[in-house]
Amino acid sequence: MPPRKTTDRLLGEMRRAYDLVEQRRADEAVSVYREVLAEARKVGLDSAHLHWAFAVACDYSGEMERAFEQISIAIGKDPLAPPFRHSFEVITGRIQAALADPERPADDASTHRLYALLQRGGTVDVPSHLAMVRYHLATGKPAEARALADAVTLLHPASREAWEAKAAVAKATGDAAGAEQARLEAAALQEEPAFAIPGPASA
Repeated sequence: MPPRKTTDRLLGEMRRAYDLVEQRRADEAVSVYREVLAEARKVGLDSAHLHWAFAVACDYSGEMERAFEQISIAIGKDPLAPPFRHSFEVITGRIQAALADPERPADDASTHRLYALLQRGGTVDVPSHLAMVRYHLATGKPAEARALADAVTLLHPASREAWEAKAAVAKATGDAAGAEQARLEAAALQEEPAFAIPGPASA
């Protein structure tokens, strides 16, 4: 058990980091949490709360990969903590949104890493799969792109985007017949019109 003065000092630094996040100075908070975590390890302290707070700061600073790593550690230590679960959903949602961004370069080097994190967390959605299909195609791996596109259309046959991606892969690999078949499948899946009910949900 570390001396109380050590734990008190670390708690004080954690409060300072929390305040920095509140002040929208997340980059500074990340640096403080990194130092606190390193010192805590040196004295044999292991805190799920510290990893969670560190994850939140990383999320605010845009460090998605580190945020995922830290929140995963926190949940591993306390899987029943609702704040940890909520933060996990926020962070994985942020990763999904990054992969689905239409402005994202198809060959972005971080795509493979972000996709792997979602796989670890069991939170890969269709747009994330399709980002990986585009990545494989853009980085000279047509076989991997085709295999993943085939798997996505098999698992999500009602996804027009999946069929469009499959058509693009087939076209890029010289499979004209496959491209036309996938195009027809995509065309058959029309967008359902939104059915809106006016007024707030609480009314």
